[in-house]
Amino acid sequence: MEELNNLYLDAMPGRTAKVGGREFLFFSGYNYLGINNHREFNALLQKGVRRYGWLFPSSRISNTRLHLYDECELMLAEATGCEAAVLLPTGFTAGRVATSLPQDINNSPASHPAILRHKSGLPDIAAWEQQVLNYADEAKQPLVIAGDSANPLTATIYDFSFLKRAQRPLTLIVDDSHGVGLMGNDGFGTSAAVPKQSGLDYIFTYSLSKALGISGGAISCSAGRAAYYKLLPAYTGSTPISPAQVYAFMHGQHIYAEQRQKLRQNIVHFAECVRQLSGIHYTPDFPVFVLPAQANEKRLYDDGIIISSFAYPTPSSPKLNRIVINAEHTPDDLDRLAEVLHRQWNV
Repeated sequence: MEELNNLYLDAMPGRTAKVGGREFLFFSGYNYLGINNHREFNALLQKGVRRYGWLFPSSRISNTRLHLYDECELMLAEATGCEAAVLLPTGFTAGRVATSLPQDINNSPASHPAILRHKSGLPDIAAWEQQVLNYADEAKQPLVIAGDSANPLTATIYDFSFLKRAQRPLTLIVDDSHGVGLMGNDGFGTSAAVPKQSGLDYIFTYSLSKALGISGGAISCSAGRAAYYKLLPAYTGSTPISPAQVYAFMHGQHIYAEQRQKLRQNIVHFAECVRQLSGIHYTPDFPVFVLPAQANEKRLYDDGIIISSFAYPTPSSPKLNRIVINAEHTPDDLDRLAEVLHRQWNV
């Protein structure tokens, strides 16, 4: 099994991947919408290269600038229902910047390291929610809390409706890296689902490299917070996202919509294929299926299928085996995977 711990791919994976010259069906990674392999999107990318170049080797505070970045921030702000947005080089950087606040932050037990300021000692999300409500009632200053919108390791979508019960002002920082591009209004994430009421303030931080398929990150927030973030060294001293990728993103919104529809159809199709197999955990509309202990990644590999498989949460932990579906998979791909799984369950 050692050779499966580190699989080096020969080229960019899509619905398939090559390892050592052999082609496999590929059910791993986070290329949810198949953007990296999309012909029309790549054509937009090349058009962006011809117009802007691959890189813009300058800083966002230089006297020479591109309107493109400001236009993209306005687009992201509008899409996420916020006053402003801030583009940053990576999703991780965006998370660190989003949490660079003077106030203390109460992190949920499921917080991604990008937004983690203080590791929670609570056993689960339910305990954290109750703690948040208790603190919000007692706090003299507005409370700042942080958590993820989705956990791709456990196929869990988190619900923030409990905030409706908060009696005092509260700020929630949401790492929406696995929601943006997939969930919500036109795929722009959790911002469409969180409670909207007086006293609740939101900061959404997200990677653009998961469903959206471009290298970078962003924060959607109030205009005041955006102005504060744009004074920090992580913004002022960093090279911005590739302008060619930003161009393709802005002009490729119809592609994202088409790919989301294809992905949703694939999720429904595969869920029906494995409906009778016990122990598989998934959430509707989320493209991750967590497999039970009897799933054998080595036998899947021998059958020409690569899944996501690694020890979690530590290298000595049991392996976490997951199937990650993307928009480029065909019904035949999904049927083939289901057939192999049924065979394993029946041994």
